[in-house]
Amino acid sequence: HSTEAETRRLLLGLKQEDYLLEKIKFLVENGIELHTQIVLCPGINDGAVFDQTVNDLQKFYPGVKSIAVVPVGLTRHRKNLFQLRLHTRKELAEMIVYSDKLRSEIKKKLNSSFVYLSDEFFIKAHHDMPESAYYDDFFQIENGVGEFRDMIDSFDKVFPKFPSGIEKYKKITWVTGMLAAGNLEKSIVSKLRTLKNIEIDVFPVVNNFYGEAITVSGLLTGQDIYEQLKDCQTGDLILLPPRVLNHNNLFLDNWNIEELQTKLKTHCHVYKETLADFIEVIRGY
Repeated sequence: HSTEAETRRLLLGLKQEDYLLEKIKFLVENGIELHTQIVLCPGINDGAVFDQTVNDLQKFYPGVKSIAVVPVGLTRHRKNLFQLRLHTRKELAEMIVYSDKLRSEIKKKLNSSFVYLSDEFFIKAHHDMPESAYYDDFFQIENGVGEFRDMIDSFDKVFPKFPSGIEKYKKITWVTGMLAAGNLEKSIVSKLRTLKNIEIDVFPVVNNFYGEAITVSGLLTGQDIYEQLKDCQTGDLILLPPRVLNHNNLFLDNWNIEELQTKLKTHCHVYKETLADFIEVIRGY
């Protein structure tokens, strides 16, 4: 999050130096490839502190292979905690412009852009998603960096091969977080609706459990999904985001998929397949 000592102590609650750069040096000298992250907090680790962090880390390239930059997200559970704030839309847009210039300078030296903004920057700034070249090898796709671009490009490749429709009518409710809803609707679901016998409603769920400022799909809870869907006509199938369950198949509030399915009286499917498999997935219900 920061290599500048004072800022790092503040962010991590450290009482003394933790010798981060020495640790990184040890790891890369022993063949460990690192992919790092900066959670950007307005007025704390941005500006000159951000520049120092990027400069310090790029000295270890290619041992340190990438930096993901993610805007800070704040839950509603912040009583007696350090005062933080969310970025404004203007600040997010300015960071896109600034990082583009920085990435261009770095690429001349490293032949890699090295710094990658998360999808959240572009969506919340109402900015078009970058093309795939922006992400190089998509080093941090599982960290929400390039996930939308990869999903859109993958879908555009396979959609022309889809059949014209399905034999039996299916109504689907596609659950997502508030952040993803617009892109999911525009780039994927709008095209799927052109197929015969498929009706799809995109249903963005507000995160009441952690607070409305948390908008990513992977932090939705079973109870929020249930409370907001229980009075809706959900149809034949509810599709859920791929990361809503942990390795024990539990939501963050310890609900399980069977509990949600029973309460909603509708088949629930956590969509982990590729979009190429969409037709086969919905035919199975």
